Amino acid sequence: MDSDSQKNSKSAKRIDRFMSWLVSAGGALIIAAVLGMMVFIALEALPLFRGAKIRELDSYSTLGAINSDVVFLHESGKCAATFGLAEGFRVLPLLQNAQLAQVQSDITHNAGAPTLPWKSARMANASGLAVVQGANSWAYAAEIHWEKTEEHISAHAEWSEPYFASPSDNLIAARPIKGRGPMGRKSLQIAALDPDSVRFANAQPESKIEWEKWPLPPNATPSVAEWSADGSMLYVGTKEGQLIVLGSDNELPPSDFGEPITALGFVLGHNSLLVGGANGKLAAYQVIHRDGAAKLQCFHTFKPLDGVATGFMASLRDKRFLAWSDKGFSVNHLTTEKRLASCEADIRGAAALSPRGDFILASGDGSARKWQLDAFHPEVSWSLFWRKIHYEGYAEPQHVWQSGGASDDIEPKFSLVPLLFGTIKGTFYAMLFAFPIAVLSALYASQFASPKLRGAIKPTVEIMAGLPSVVLGFIAGLVLAPLLENWMMAVLMVIPVAFILALLLMLAWLKLPKPFRDKFGNGKEALWLIPVIILSLAISSWIAPTAENLFFGGDYRNWLYQGHGILYDQRNSIVVGFAMGFAVIPIIFSISEDAFTAVPKSLSSASLACGASPWQTAWRVVLPTASPGVFSAVMVGFGRAIGETMIVLMATGNTPLMDWGPFNGMRTLSANIAVEIPEAPHQGTLYRILFFTALLLFVLTFFLNTAAELIRQSLRKRYESM
Repeated sequence: MDSDSQKNSKSAKRIDRFMSWLVSAGGALIIAAVLGMMVFIALEALPLFRGAKIRELDSYSTLGAINSDVVFLHESGKCAATFGLAEGFRVLPLLQNAQLAQVQSDITHNAGAPTLPWKSARMANASGLAVVQGANSWAYAAEIHWEKTEEHISAHAEWSEPYFASPSDNLIAARPIKGRGPMGRKSLQIAALDPDSVRFANAQPESKIEWEKWPLPPNATPSVAEWSADGSMLYVGTKEGQLIVLGSDNELPPSDFGEPITALGFVLGHNSLLVGGANGKLAAYQVIHRDGAAKLQCFHTFKPLDGVATGFMASLRDKRFLAWSDKGFSVNHLTTEKRLASCEADIRGAAALSPRGDFILASGDGSARKWQLDAFHPEVSWSLFWRKIHYEGYAEPQHVWQSGGASDDIEPKFSLVPLLFGTIKGTFYAMLFAFPIAVLSALYASQFASPKLRGAIKPTVEIMAGLPSVVLGFIAGLVLAPLLENWMMAVLMVIPVAFILALLLMLAWLKLPKPFRDKFGNGKEALWLIPVIILSLAISSWIAPTAENLFFGGDYRNWLYQGHGILYDQRNSIVVGFAMGFAVIPIIFSISEDAFTAVPKSLSSASLACGASPWQTAWRVVLPTASPGVFSAVMVGFGRAIGETMIVLMATGNTPLMDWGPFNGMRTLSANIAVEIPEAPHQGTLYRILFFTALLLFVLTFFLNTAAELIRQSLRKRYESM
């Protein structure tokens, strides 16, 4: 070998080694990039499942004065406003490592407050409303106004004009009613308990109260009461353990709580009633209307407290609430029923939860303690994603996705089951349309079509793969959906009409002379189906109105709704099946056609030599041999359909329903990310849930592709001996 040849050989080897290294490095970088994406998505999603943490911040001595009936805590946790029967209204700066004795100068008594000592003080609303009954039994409403400066935080109480009550009246529940009076309130809705009844009235400022009476069931001794949000109902708890609703238009039977009721309260929204018992039992009730009847329903239960439940306070940010007894407190979340935190404490009086739910203040014997609660995503739990949850206003537990509402009072609903169901449903309808067309077309193109026809079919189908998803979704949503709505009967009739016409064409074909069939048939059979399809569409369009009048009363949509309760949605699963199937067909066709073409000609030739027809050869020899490649094609198409976003986003109503029906839409995991991400606050709960759904999609496609590869290898080993 001459020197030039040796140099060329060495150069070629160096190039081979370099390219081998380059290809390996590129593959490793791709794997690293995919793993890096998965790690990033996981890191953004994992904080959803971080548990809440509570830590004690400060202990304040000589705070016996905080043993009050009502306590409000500023959102910063640095100031408290209290209503004590002996001390009146006080503002208590909660400075770090401070004693009350050192900050007495910051304590103020506001003008207009009733004369001490007070007879009772009750919280009317967690946002800072209280109702006080003075020593002369007159009632006053007070609203807390916080004042924040650069140096300190303080508060003052704005007092209403007095509402008259007699010395014998012991107010058990009160609710200011907004109007044109002081502080925008016109009257005070109050209630007082008697041994066998409850009295209620709408008190006017400086006017004598005119009481009305609601009788109680026999042997019912009232202990606590709370007004509903609109004041139309009064919830009464009894010492016998009954929860009674008074004033409702529909008579509600009492609900048995199981132990003496000692505390009532509400969570944010004032729709869910919290009930506490003498043995620490905690539950949430709601009034639901079903089939024209109202019912008091217990729809959440929580871990019990130690000791007698004495009070509740709701967060003003979400559905968490504080419940306390004389032995300690707990912070729970209504929707998930999770206990976020709990602590043993000697509580003498009321405890308080800050508006954002991150600070707790509780007082004991002559001192007070403050805690900070870090609950990162309290409205999320693993069971919330996958189990049926009983939400406010729902008669029974359901899978619901509703990330937001008209106000912050609306309970967010984050079930992923409807989204996963929608993903599977959309993929099913797409594959139902794409799989038979793509695989059978690939089989025909590789085994039956003439070389000229095959050369035209394959590039045409592959050009289809270049159509952007957004274009397909646009056409499906704005053109195909209205067209199908108007011509659905014709579309449904195309398949049987085309089958009959194709059968007649086959019978007629057999009667034609053999030279004609050889010249215009071999490898060109598919061309004869074009006029069949066109004629089928024409015949179906012609007979569809008659069939609709004959079988469906002239309107198939009304027939579906009236006869079967099915509401036709213009952007439905059929539209998605056509549009997404059109996007998937090129992928399945190309890979399947390559698999069929790769089958050795010796196998098909041997089959034909043994007397098998071309169709028998294709079905019993070529298809089984190419099955690993066909299976890979189907799984690639399946993965493409699962991850499709724009077509589903534009061609469906994006309603998270759980219904296999073809006439309504769905919401998929990928489309949900596209819909919700613009409204998701950075690192908020919805933001991280969307990352969790992305991780779920990632894991789902990974396992599907892994399973597909394992099955493909198994099929390959099975048929490689052929």
